[in-house]
Amino acid sequence: MSEPFTAIRVEQFTDARRGRPLWMRALNAAGRLAPGFARPSADAWWEEARRAEPTCGEPSAPAREALAVLAESIGREARLNLIGRFSAREDTVRMARTHLRVQRALRENPAIAQTELPAPIFVIGWPRTGTTFLHQLLSMDPATRTIPYWESFDPVPPASGPDRRAAKVDRMLAQLAQISPAYQAIHPMSAEGAEECVALFMNELRSLQYDIQYRAPSYVAWLLAQDAGVAYGGYRRQLQLIQHHRPHGQRFVLKDPTHLVHLETVLALFPDAKVVFTHRDPAFTISSICSLYAHTRAIFTDEVDPHALGREIMSGYWPAALDRAQEIPARLAPARYVDVRHGDLARDPIGTVARLYGALGIEFTEAARAAMEAFLVRETRQPKRAHEHSPEGFGLRGEAIRERFAAYVSRFAL
Repeated sequence: MSEPFTAIRVEQFTDARRGRPLWMRALNAAGRLAPGFARPSADAWWEEARRAEPTCGEPSAPAREALAVLAESIGREARLNLIGRFSAREDTVRMARTHLRVQRALRENPAIAQTELPAPIFVIGWPRTGTTFLHQLLSMDPATRTIPYWESFDPVPPASGPDRRAAKVDRMLAQLAQISPAYQAIHPMSAEGAEECVALFMNELRSLQYDIQYRAPSYVAWLLAQDAGVAYGGYRRQLQLIQHHRPHGQRFVLKDPTHLVHLETVLALFPDAKVVFTHRDPAFTISSICSLYAHTRAIFTDEVDPHALGREIMSGYWPAALDRAQEIPARLAPARYVDVRHGDLARDPIGTVARLYGALGIEFTEAARAAMEAFLVRETRQPKRAHEHSPEGFGLRGEAIRERFAAYVSRFAL
């Protein structure tokens, strides 16, 4: 059988404007003539959200505070181009609207707060360590409850009429494909596929995802200084909202790389949680994280310095989060924690899942095995994706990264 053709390819990042369609370059060039046009404004964004959702009332005080900090930060620090300014407005107003509808849903239906969640399993680890693939694989188990993108995108079902949430996500992903045609090679997404928890935190306006999209250091500093329980309280209530309207599953498998940053809060709020911790060569992973940030920010700005970004990542919250997280397993019962190396998952995904289930005391049923094997067959039929990156492209050295994480590399034989 011939190898699948390379349908989607992302080259080593060098410049934010490289490879952009002509229409994007023209729009952004026009925007440079009016740098103050459509600048971020929390007040304007809330006003627009309230006009669109006139029966929903006011945002929560934590969300109002968060959006004020975010808008000020990206307006002053992110150096948005014209498309970035329009996109930031459209995205944030949409999330503000969703926040208002979530608040109304919780307020009008007190039973949601009593909804029991299936026992959660959190897939944690740095971005780019196989968390997405493992999450999708585990989602195939009929006994597993995950969140498809359409449901995290908008956890409030319509009061009447057809449910168009999946169609809205499809349109959003089609717009992303127009702006950044190769982005799916970095992080494949679909409306129906199991997706990260990130959208639920963005509905609270408190998420490190904004740091991936925009260079917003003052927002990041503010967010990391906050009580993470505020964001996670809103996150948990949205999980209850989702489960209340679409009950399913013996266990909830949840994934978001930023859970690693707030692992103490996760374990405090979900005291019965089990944890799957993914691991990969840190030199490769840091390089891939840098590439993810660079290509994402380049959707919104013309100014992304790859070497400055490399320094930012290495001195930021990801290394510190990994250091802290390695101390957590000693405090958990063996049946609540398991390590998964990316190499093992890539070589033998079914065998790795079988060992994972065994370590966590979960039955690996024939139905689960068959569904996962069928998923792997479908994956082999997908167009090949190529994501090219190197530490040197971001001003880093692979060996220096491995030296920084020498104990981690040795512990997991990475």
